[in-house]
Amino acid sequence: MTRHREVQPAAGESYLHRRNQLFSARAKAPTHHELAPRKARTLAQTGVPAIGGQMRVLKRPLPRYNQTPVPVRSGRYTHRSGLLWKVFGIFALLVLVALGSNFALTSSAFRVAQVSVVGTHNDILVRNIQHMGMQGQNIFLIDVVALTQRIDMLPMVASVDLEKQWPNQLQVSVTERTPVLLWQTSHGTYSVDQHGIVIAPADETTGANALMTVVDGRNQGKTAGGKGTVIHPGVQLNATDISFAVAVFAELPQVAGVTNFTLRYVDT
Repeated sequence: MTRHREVQPAAGESYLHRRNQLFSARAKAPTHHELAPRKARTLAQTGVPAIGGQMRVLKRPLPRYNQTPVPVRSGRYTHRSGLLWKVFGIFALLVLVALGSNFALTSSAFRVAQVSVVGTHNDILVRNIQHMGMQGQNIFLIDVVALTQRIDMLPMVASVDLEKQWPNQLQVSVTERTPVLLWQTSHGTYSVDQHGIVIAPADETTGANALMTVVDGRNQGKTAGGKGTVIHPGVQLNATDISFAVAVFAELPQVAGVTNFTLRYVDT
């Protein structure tokens, strides 16, 4: 027959012994965290066959924070920084443009110092062009179209081309009108081209001595159109009359053998 009083003390002593061992193990445990011991990797832990070696438990570094309250990765921070750079770039560009414009418009390096006239050896025409007030002007402010029109209005000029030569020169290329005869009136004798344009006085015309002369015997040398305008450089005579006179000067010497004569133009 089993005695219950003798079994119970043995069971209680076993329980107390295990509890004391547990408390003793906890008391000996370190207070700080250490690296977990390396363990061999297994297929059950990784899901793939282990190549070899042991796993090491790594500590992740704490994230770093900037002093700005806006996170670095924030779209608002990036947008604000980009906008500031754009504003600064535009401002710097405007300053450079203003400084460059001021230098270009005020510097003496860009004031016209020389006006070259090519295409003619007529000193009078060259002087007329060079004294149109182009010298001393800022080359950026020169109105090429307006100057070309002014030069083209000179009776001696058939066509003109004006070109800027940087930084401070202008080149004027002109084509002179070619006189075909002299037109003599009571006010003077003038050279005339094939279109009837009165070019210049005979004493200002190169090669005037080789030209034949038409004497205008009408009322004090009025124009052929009967408009009562006195002939002067720039006026246009009747082109048909000029063509007729040129034809007579060319054919009469061949027909009559006369080389020295004067053609007189009178009203009929």
